[in-house]
Amino acid sequence: MTDPAFNPRKPVPGRPLPPLPRPPSAKPKRVRGGIKIGADENPAQGNWAAQRWLRIPEQAALGPFLVEGLEYARLGQTRRFDFRPGLIEALVQGRMDRAYITVLRVQTFNETQWAQAVVRLAEGVSFAAKLLAGEMPPNIEEAFAPTLPALIPGELGDVKVSCTCADYVGAPSESKERFWCKHACCVAYLFAQRLNVNPLIMFGIRGLPSEDLLERLRVRRALASSTGGASPVYQQRVPGVSDIASEPLDAGLARFWEAGPSLRELDLPLGPPPVSHPLLRRLGPSPFQGAKFPLVGLLASCYETISEAARTPGPPPPPPVPEPEVPDSEAV
Repeated sequence: MTDPAFNPRKPVPGRPLPPLPRPPSAKPKRVRGGIKIGADENPAQGNWAAQRWLRIPEQAALGPFLVEGLEYARLGQTRRFDFRPGLIEALVQGRMDRAYITVLRVQTFNETQWAQAVVRLAEGVSFAAKLLAGEMPPNIEEAFAPTLPALIPGELGDVKVSCTCADYVGAPSESKERFWCKHACCVAYLFAQRLNVNPLIMFGIRGLPSEDLLERLRVRRALASSTGGASPVYQQRVPGVSDIASEPLDAGLARFWEAGPSLRELDLPLGPPPVSHPLLRRLGPSPFQGAKFPLVGLLASCYETISEAARTPGPPPPPPVPEPEVPDSEAV
């Protein structure tokens, strides 16, 4: 049992005094090679996904914490930055010797919720087209509301915060998960920068990597039903072909432009596809209603005309014209 009168700083014969803890420095300790955003970059002026994400710290954090957090992000005070489903974690260097562990937690969707979301996204022509093109539709939240949570967190409580800094530790226990210190604000700015570059990473934070989402959309669109029922269209991955490992580019630079003997075995006869208008089937009905000419039908007619012209052999080329012979007497 510890003596309440025991003082670890009281001199004891034969025992050296423990070192006093170093006080925090006036400025944050600089990090060499830290993760940062550009000096003139303002994530709050990025795309709509980044702006919606930053709505939470702007509502919850104190003004000085927001300013210092942005300064930390620009100075590169973050030693490590990582995000995965439901979690954004970083090591942020402050004024103490040891970096702080800062974590932002986001609720993930379960498989039932993702299945419902994929159906809605696939049924919306504009949603699927933009996502497959690598863009985040500004109205994508319409596919999640009202029965699913919003894809991009934007309300207080949507993101839970934790940090090992003194400001967070000293915050009231009932508001700790919503307390945004400067280190949490720094992490939020860094993630907003990532959203501004690739907003599709938000799907991974919610529990479904963007690659898996796009693959589900492709399959869903490929199997989209027409008026006569489901009509399977060509698959993006062909077993035994798509999964063959390709040779690295550096290993084949010397023979990059050589056709090789396999060119003679290549046989690509022109013929009608097994499924008519597969691209139009994938895109689905036209979003433009009430037009004078149906857009899908007009495009289908154009595709058929172009295909027929490509399959019809053209006239044979004219025979070469022989050059006139020059008499020997006129030769120079």
